[in-house]
Amino acid sequence: MELKIKELREEHRLTQRELAEKIGNSQRNVSNWENGTSEPDIETLVRLCRVFGVTLEELVGLETIGKNITADEWRMICNLRTFDARRQRAFYEIVRAFSTD
Repeated sequence: MELKIKELREEHRLTQRELAEKIGNSQRNVSNWENGTSEPDIETLVRLCRVFGVTLEELVGLETIGKNITADEWRMICNLRTFDARRQRAFYEIVRAFSTD
């Protein structure tokens, strides 16, 4: 299984040590997961998903969720759900401005 821990960690501008602290683990373990020496247990995978704001599918390298939506699109939808009503309206206005319909 090829985990995207390093890629996601770097996207979030975290050091191995910072990530380890966020998930209650050691920097050595994070390094081992990133270089493929070992793999995290399921509880740690869940913590990693929460820290990165991704699904398990994205963490393990699947590029799409279902047939028609990418992991990046899914993450955007999940983030949108955390916006207040004003920010959601602003987001929808931006999307409509770029829509080709």
